[in-house]
Amino acid sequence: MLIALLGPILQVIKYSVGMLTYYTTLSNFLVAGFSVYLVWAMQKGLDLQEGRLLRIKGAVTMAIMITFVIYHIMLRPLATDFWRVENIICHYITPLYFFFDTLLFDRQKAYRWFDPFLWTSIPLSYFAFALLNGYLLHFPIPNGKDGYFAYYFLNAPKYGWEFVIRSVIVIFIAYVLAGYVLYLLKSLGRRKHILNKP
Repeated sequence: MLIALLGPILQVIKYSVGMLTYYTTLSNFLVAGFSVYLVWAMQKGLDLQEGRLLRIKGAVTMAIMITFVIYHIMLRPLATDFWRVENIICHYITPLYFFFDTLLFDRQKAYRWFDPFLWTSIPLSYFAFALLNGYLLHFPIPNGKDGYFAYYFLNAPKYGWEFVIRSVIVIFIAYVLAGYVLYLLKSLGRRKHILNKP
């Protein structure tokens, strides 16, 4: 929880509140906020392995994992200041820690078959916000190289709507497929657990 808070807080302190226009910062705060809730729930004696809660955690897990995947594949090659503490925390430590926590410690078979589609609501909401900011809101973006667009693949005026739509579709499909990988991993883990019972 503290690590999840440290990364985005450092980003905001170092580069201004405008960092909240980045998906990376928002997704890290999402993990931090959800972790705070889990601690509170545990203190209240609530069941942390309850199905609905784990389905929400699955959504948060996928939301932070896209931060890792897109940064590592699409943005890291463009980075000129990779070795920053907040950069490593936000793009690697928090996403991978939360993913393995979900994979290894959450109850098996908590998800429903359509959950990977529901989980896309988080990045799709961000895409809508990012485009709205680029065209209308104009919140300043620290270190922004694409005007009021936080990421180059959302900069329709510069690269064209065809490029933006194609990028969003590719990310959407990859996101859904990754969600089903998590779904299958949890399902297979349950089967293995059942087979290993005495």
